[in-house]
Amino acid sequence: MASLAERLGEALRHRGYSTRRAARAVTDAGVQTTHVYIHQLSKGQRTNPTLEQLTALAVLLRVPVGWLVGDDIPSPFSSGDSGQVLPDIEENPPRLVGKLDVGQRAVLGERLRLLREARGLSPAQAGDMVDVDERVVTSIENGVAETETPLDDVEALLTLYGVTARFQREAILSIARGERGPGWWDLPAIPLWVSATFGLEQRAELIRTYQLQFVPPLLQTAEYAAAAVRVSQNPFPSPDLVEGAVETTVRRQEALARENGPTLWAVVDEAALLRCIAGPQVQADQLSHLIGMSKQPHVTLQVTRLASSYLPRSAPFTMFRIPGMDPVVSVHQFNNDFVLDGPDADGYHEAFARLTVVACMPQQTADVLTQVRDRLRCLA
Repeated sequence: MASLAERLGEALRHRGYSTRRAARAVTDAGVQTTHVYIHQLSKGQRTNPTLEQLTALAVLLRVPVGWLVGDDIPSPFSSGDSGQVLPDIEENPPRLVGKLDVGQRAVLGERLRLLREARGLSPAQAGDMVDVDERVVTSIENGVAETETPLDDVEALLTLYGVTARFQREAILSIARGERGPGWWDLPAIPLWVSATFGLEQRAELIRTYQLQFVPPLLQTAEYAAAAVRVSQNPFPSPDLVEGAVETTVRRQEALARENGPTLWAVVDEAALLRCIAGPQVQADQLSHLIGMSKQPHVTLQVTRLASSYLPRSAPFTMFRIPGMDPVVSVHQFNNDFVLDGPDADGYHEAFARLTVVACMPQQTADVLTQVRDRLRCLA
């Protein structure tokens, strides 16, 4: 008994359809699919099409559904039918990657190369799995200027590489479409999941953050930032990694200092202030910095005391208000940032609002920080 993969591949060849063209026709008929999925079906890598998808493919390819799934019935191509030519199906023109400059092509190519290598795939394997020529994969990765690359191919590669989170995909696609130039947060050394959050941070007009383990990165001193990297990494990070992370923190903080920069509203748990991750003196210096920053007009800083009546069951999170966008929330998890918007973000907005009520009033913050700092200086 023939397999679905064999029959589908045979029908596609006889009818002159690429998987990309077949996917467009099926989708235009009202049945959702992708050329990657049809390609995987034709290679036996997927075996779970819905009846609706099977029926749509059978109608498109003019074969019986039973024959397509492998039933032992006469082939529709055995009586001269293979020579028939289907009428042309009107196709939308492919969406092409935008006209990119050298920097955009370099960032796009390097991101895709790193993602492919992280999956353990060669260019040929990646191309085969998304039904594009190996040369398309390598030309994108190498930033070949004269190549016209369908945006569908970039999207298919991202899906293949496991980049399914919307804001992480958009961090790459916005460059591929030529909508923005690369920023420092697009450097290959910065993981994509972090880069996507940093990109939102750089565009925000209001940043609200809740931190319960560490001082907020936008308010850290360099010494404290280095200590935060050391104590949070396993295995112990190399000096180069620590130095790079501190440089990134400093770059992030530049947004606060620029003209018309964002407003920052931070709520910090008192435990983070008491935790001496690099000794009492470094912590005291960090608290002195917080006292100074709390007096800046664009910074509001509050502290939730150890005896607070409310402690959200949540990881640290940051909310961004960006012009022209709905508010988004980045939840800082272990080795990932989950970016949420719409109803998924509502609970975090409510939690932050309640935190600002139970925390000390902003005008009390400097006194609270001074008290904690003086206690630490006695230990130094």
